[in-house]
Amino acid sequence: MKKLTLYILSLLLLMGSNGCNDEEFFTLTNPPEDPWLNLRDFERAPVGAYWLAFRKGAWNNLIGGTRLLKTTQGDNVQLLPGTSANIPFNEMYGRMANIEIDKSRNAFVTAYQIIASCNAALDFIAESGGNPFPNASEADIENNLRRIEGELHLMRGYGYWVLTTIFLPPYESEGTAGSRLLPLRISFADNFDGAKAPEMGTGPEIYAQILADLNRAKSLLPERFNASLHHPSYEFGRANRFTAAAMLAKVYFMMGRNEEAIQELNYVIDQNGGDYDLSEDPIEAFNKDNSSRGKEVLWYALYYDPVNRVGPDELSSMTLRRQVTTGANTFQRCTWNQFTFSYNTLAAIGWMEDPLNGNYTLTEEALQDKRFNQLYRKLDGYNPDPNADPFIYETIHSEVVTPMVWCDKYYRGQEIGILANIPIIRLAEMYLTRSLLRLRSGDVGGATNDLNVVRERAGIGPLQGAITEEIIDNERIKELAYEGDRTDYLRSAKKPIPGGDRGVQDEPFSSESFVWVLPQSELDLNLNYRD
Repeated sequence: MKKLTLYILSLLLLMGSNGCNDEEFFTLTNPPEDPWLNLRDFERAPVGAYWLAFRKGAWNNLIGGTRLLKTTQGDNVQLLPGTSANIPFNEMYGRMANIEIDKSRNAFVTAYQIIASCNAALDFIAESGGNPFPNASEADIENNLRRIEGELHLMRGYGYWVLTTIFLPPYESEGTAGSRLLPLRISFADNFDGAKAPEMGTGPEIYAQILADLNRAKSLLPERFNASLHHPSYEFGRANRFTAAAMLAKVYFMMGRNEEAIQELNYVIDQNGGDYDLSEDPIEAFNKDNSSRGKEVLWYALYYDPVNRVGPDELSSMTLRRQVTTGANTFQRCTWNQFTFSYNTLAAIGWMEDPLNGNYTLTEEALQDKRFNQLYRKLDGYNPDPNADPFIYETIHSEVVTPMVWCDKYYRGQEIGILANIPIIRLAEMYLTRSLLRLRSGDVGGATNDLNVVRERAGIGPLQGAITEEIIDNERIKELAYEGDRTDYLRSAKKPIPGGDRGVQDEPFSSESFVWVLPQSELDLNLNYRD
């Protein structure tokens, strides 16, 4: 049955794009038709949004490109010597946000494709008074139509969230987030004027729309899949009420609405009915190349599909393995890597003795930490011996002569050509965010308890001594490095963004160095951007 369900999902993914596979987010000549003759057909609408977000292409989805951009502009990584590839590594690492690059452009295009796709389907519901399928049973309307509507709201909110984190300054009540405008589309534009001169939204207005979408999604989505009620494809990689609450927590955190963020975090962490916890080793969130899910994974992108083997290839720039792995006890290296852990970071989190002064010895804490042992890997400098052990030495990049710590979270499928699913939101992130917010609210005991849940899962035991924000920050690096979290987190927490190994000064969280220029094609075509 699971194999049949997988192939049904694959078919839906292939059919679900609704003509949105063009590289323009709006195509006047191909407006979406009404292919939804019944409620089962309408399942293609949210599936199409997921497909656009995660599966439409190997080099232009919202997992690979955005994680690469957000990780490499942060302080956690260093640019490898002698690197070369057709990837804008200098621009990302140099924080040259005033230059248009394909990673930012693709994020813009894809996010608005998702938004347009969701708008078309939500308009379809609204134009029929909320029920375009009067012959459907009351149970199907409640459990599937309303659930689909919730998924569409969530995906539209997610699309706008991605846009705010790349193209807007961080939210501030003083209004600086309104200094950069974005199109605010909440219905499908089916005419020339609507396409060329859309309504524009300030930063606060975009955030208000995100909150409206995510709160609507939370009210409509079920807490979990029920085989007797829901379409079978809903079981795998789809958003539920806890996903919506986790997204709300992230948005409230960025907005500085800490009490509301804590309320959502409490719901996700304490009221999930045992569906999510940190009882498994860290690797279990990243090694699923089948229909199973790591216990802490709140939302994931499905990549194990044996029919449509599209994965987020951009992650190969910052991870040890390449796209195709060869089994549990070996791996293929990538010849175009650009990024590993920065030495400043390894020193700060206490995983190397003194790398800034040439002592690359791993610390006892690193050797004890399950995250280090399962999700990262230290390789000594380049060894030209053809028989050199690739588990010990750098064997690909000849200019990498000092020990490096690599990300090893991705491309962990155990069969050739089968990729592992990628977590989008994990419970560990929720604990660490709540730890910081509890500490800031004066709840030292609660903050320490949350931090210790993460530490004890990692095998390093509870915190010895008083908790501080710096300790939480460093624990978050160990847990969430290479998942696109660092810059978003520092901007949400209103903390300076360090220079890392670049040799530059810290930058304020509101720096324009992290606000990427809009695509030139949008500036040219959107009449609102003309003088």
